[in-house]
This record gives sequence, structure tokens and C-alpha cells, in this order.
Amino acid sequence: MSSFRHAYQSSGETPVLARETRRCLDRAVVACLEAQRPNGSWATPARPRILENALAAFALAGAGHHSGHRSRVHAWLRQAEPQRHDDFTAAADTWLRALALDATAPPAMPVLPRAGAAHRRRLILLQTLGVAAGVPGCSPHTLLAHTTAALGHRDRASLTGWHRAQLLSAEIIARHAADLPVGDSLVAALTAEQSPDGSFHTMPLVTAMACLALTRAAPGRAATHRCTARLLADQHPDGTWRFTTFDVWDTGLMVRCLRGHRDFDTRARPGALDFLAGVQSPQGGWGSVSGAIAGTGLASDVDTTGNTLLALADTEQGRRAWPTAAEYARTHQDDQGLWTTWNTAVDTMAQDTVAHMVAGIRAHHPEEVEVRRATQWLLRRHRRAGHWTADWYVFPGYPAAEISPVLGWRSEAARSEARTLAATQNKDGGWPAFPGANSSSPAATALAVTVLIRSRTGTPQALERAARFLFESQRDDGMWIEPDPTMCGPRPFLTDVASQTHALTCRGLIDLLHNPPAVPLPPSEP
Repeated sequence: MSSFRHAYQSSGETPVLARETRRCLDRAVVACLEAQRPNGSWATPARPRILENALAAFALAGAGHHSGHRSRVHAWLRQAEPQRHDDFTAAADTWLRALALDATAPPAMPVLPRAGAAHRRRLILLQTLGVAAGVPGCSPHTLLAHTTAALGHRDRASLTGWHRAQLLSAEIIARHAADLPVGDSLVAALTAEQSPDGSFHTMPLVTAMACLALTRAAPGRAATHRCTARLLADQHPDGTWRFTTFDVWDTGLMVRCLRGHRDFDTRARPGALDFLAGVQSPQGGWGSVSGAIAGTGLASDVDTTGNTLLALADTEQGRRAWPTAAEYARTHQDDQGLWTTWNTAVDTMAQDTVAHMVAGIRAHHPEEVEVRRATQWLLRRHRRAGHWTADWYVFPGYPAAEISPVLGWRSEAARSEARTLAATQNKDGGWPAFPGANSSSPAATALAVTVLIRSRTGTPQALERAARFLFESQRDDGMWIEPDPTMCGPRPFLTDVASQTHALTCRGLIDLLHNPPAVPLPPSEP
């Protein structure tokens, strides 16, 4: 076979590469169908990591007699490897694991580089554990000053609920360690963040922090017992705790990426669309975790709302959802015509979030919500920096794949992103999940394929090599496994959700099948 394009040329027989792509996709869709839940959603637990597990193990050590739960997580922690994509994360993971495995002789707090706001926020979490463990040099008074400043009591309501719960937990722990009074109002403020199921914002990480605080300041209260019970119930059979399961985000992404495959559209998509329509909030948005109406999910966010609008495009469910979704979009748009993910005082403007909202609005009734300024803002970001960025995934092709449709695949910005990607292909045909990663990533490769094909800049040889990598890296069960965690949450820690990377990988294969490379088109500005 001389080239990818040759493999797709018409002939009396099914082209070899097209046939292999279809076979690979068919297996992948079978895996999707098997994983879909009865309510039409996907909800895949994340890959376990040290962060949640060290914190849960440490919290349970002071929450009563739970030796069986601790012994199982200790067995996992002893063989767990720290994340090494970031010096802060590597040092933090190493310290967290050591602290959880032997809290009676807590290791000294490591010297941690602080490169940005995310690192400073995580440092408060580590200082909280250091104070709770009595680590030398970890001053409860310093922690109290940091948490009070971070809470900024006048602006407390503008924080996300889970950030507020973590800071309130830290303040309680600091006061308890310093023998300062912990007033009922402070405990009440923390327990106000508790969901009916006993968790704190569905996150084991935040629930463990609250457990650590409540067992010190309110050991006999019902909220403390419910929090501890929830933490124990969330432990997986292998002894681990996992990052939050994002059923709404996962389902919207799955629909967006696999739409166009006949079996998926016939057997999986109808139920998924009904699920997404059914979990829309009364305010018109969607949260990444369902259950907000019942008090057990996450509040709506702009990124998930844009992603869901894209999934519901050109459907009856979308037409019913649009009027309140449009009102949500208008309500959360700022004076510059932009959107932040959480609409909080500490939130930053994320380019992928803005792009999702613009694209989601355009997919329904663009005349009802003004998006021109947001589109121009995305163009200016690229002109200033020479590239786009994303807040959610580390894949180098993700920003281009999500933002290019807003400005046009033939725009110079989109084609510039494609040329940068084309120059970083690995020898095995794949792309790394992030610069410096040791091996190629299926989802990063598929995203690069999407960008190269859609922008018409990929060579047949490069695309054929990428296709071969995706074929060969698919497992017998139809799934792909990422060699490294790839999703930010909470920064700078990374996690990995198999259903999300699976969907993104299928997206590239569908583009390979439906949009074989053609003669490159000249660039034109939108």
C-alpha cells in the first residue's frame, strides 16, 4: 500500500485501510454499548492516584476503627507511583504516600516549587495535612492566616462549593491544632456543603478533607457519621478511591465523538440524548455530575453546558432544552461577551470553555445569544501567543480540535495549530499526551488526526502511520488505555477517565473514515 489516500480510492473491493478503520471502530462501539448504563449515560471511574487515596487513608486513621479499609488502601499505596509530569506533583505525591503509610512518624514537608495559583491552592491542602499530622514546621497559625485570606469571608459565596468546603475544613483543622475555639457557626458552614448522600460535592477528596475536620471538631454529630460512612462506601473493591465520576460530561462527549456511527446512533444515542435532556437544571445549564436537583450532583458549569449543547444539536431533545439554555448562556456572559467555567471570583477565562459555549450556541440559534466578541477574543488569543490552550485535557491537539471549528478549519490559526502538531509526530505514528511523555497516547493521536484531516494539512503518510498506531494500540476488549494520566483535576494533579479518552480516540477514527485526506486547501481568514 503506497499511501493512505490510495487505500481510500474507489475500487471493486473495500479499501484495506478503510476496512480496518471500520473494524476498529465497530469494536470500539461494542465496548461503548456494553458500558452504557440503563439510564443512557456513561459513568466510568477514574484511574486511582495517590492524592485521594493518601488523604482518605489519613482521614480514616483518625475517624475510628476502620482497619480493614485502611489496610486495603495501604496495600495499594505501597505500590503506587507518584505522578512525574510536574515537579510539584512528584514531590507532593511522594510526601502524601509516606504520610498516609506512617502517620505516627510523619515525614517533613518537602520543599515545593510554586509556579502558579493552582500550586498555591494545593499547598494549602498539603499544609492542612501537615498541621493535622503535627509535622514540624507546619504552623496552624500560618495555615489559619492562609485559609482566612483564601476564603475572604466577604467573597465566600463566590467560591465553588468544593473549594469553600476544603478551605472551611482547613480552618477548622488549624483552629483545632492551635487550641483555638471552633465555633458552631464554622462547623455549620462546613456541614451546609454536605450532600444528602453524606458526601461533599460528590468528591472523595473533599469528603475526606471534611471527614478529617469533622472528626476533630464535631466527633459525635450526625453529619460526621454520614461523612465517614460515605467515605467508606466510596472505596472500590481494590481498596482505592477515585476522582469524581462525570456522567454528564462523559455522556455528552461520547455523543459528540461517536455520532455518525450507525450502531451507536441506533442503539446508544437515543438513550444518551434522553439522559442529557433529563438532567438539565431549571436554570438551563448542565453540571458535569448529575443529581444537582436532588442535591447530590454538581452545580451547572459553562464548559459542560457548551459540551452538552453540542451533543444535543439537531435533536428534538435539544430543541426543547434550548430556550432555558439560551437564558443560562445570556445570564452567565460577562461584559466582554465571554464566559468563565464556574462564574466565581477566582475563576480564569479558559479558551476551550469559551469555544464550547460559542459552538454550542451556534449549533442551535446563534442569533439569540451574541457570540461575535467571544469569537474575536479566541482569534486574538492565538495571534498573541501563537497557539491555543485548554484547561481540561493536556493533549496538545485538544485545544485545536475544540477551538478550530469556531474560527473555521481553513483559518490560518487552525492550520498553524495543525502544522505544529504535524511536526511532533512520534516514530511509532502516534503523538505524546504532553511534551516529555515517554510514549504515544491513543487519544492524543486521534485528536491530532482530527486536526490534520479537518484542516486539510496532514500528509497521507503521516495519517496512515497514525491510523496504524491506533489499530495496534486497541485492546482486545475494544478500548484504549492511556500510558499517562491526561486530565487536569485538581491542577496540577492529573487523572484519567477511560470513557473520555475512548470517546476522543473514536472521534479521530470517525474522521479517518468519513473524511479521507484530500488536496490541501489554501488558508482563508474567517
